Amino acid sequence: MILAQEPLGMLAGLPLHPLLVHGAVVLVPLVALGALVMSYLPSFSRRHGKVILGLAIIAQISVFLAKISGEAFEDILNKSVEKHAELGEIAPFVTIPMVVLIYLRWRMDRSGSTFGSVLIRRLTSVALVVASLTSIVFIFLVGHSGAESVWGWIDKL
Repeated sequence: MILAQEPLGMLAGLPLHPLLVHGAVVLVPLVALGALVMSYLPSFSRRHGKVILGLAIIAQISVFLAKISGEAFEDILNKSVEKHAELGEIAPFVTIPMVVLIYLRWRMDRSGSTFGSVLIRRLTSVALVVASLTSIVFIFLVGHSGAESVWGWIDKL
């Protein structure tokens, strides 16, 4: 027996994109909030940095998967999602600096670490704050534009 092949971006007849975006929408702000705390409290970074880094990597993967599944989903849709698609193309590259800086901050704060001078540690913290806030805002904008393209018709009733 030959099974019918699902179109790219579909699982059991359901589009993957609406399912996968929830990982990015939840994890990126959660990780960013953890990163903000890490940037100000080295003790928090030492204790929870490894978990936050792990979640950051999962969040980054979920953003890439949302982008890929969104491209496939756009081919299936019969509506204009240009703004959302443009923002979605950029999103994975906006969140990468946050992941890298979380790793650096955690490495600097690890017990017994002599990695980085005081100035480098402070600059890393400032950059982590900027990258975290940028990630939160950008993911919000991508998510909002996606929700607007799906649910925007309600405002017109």
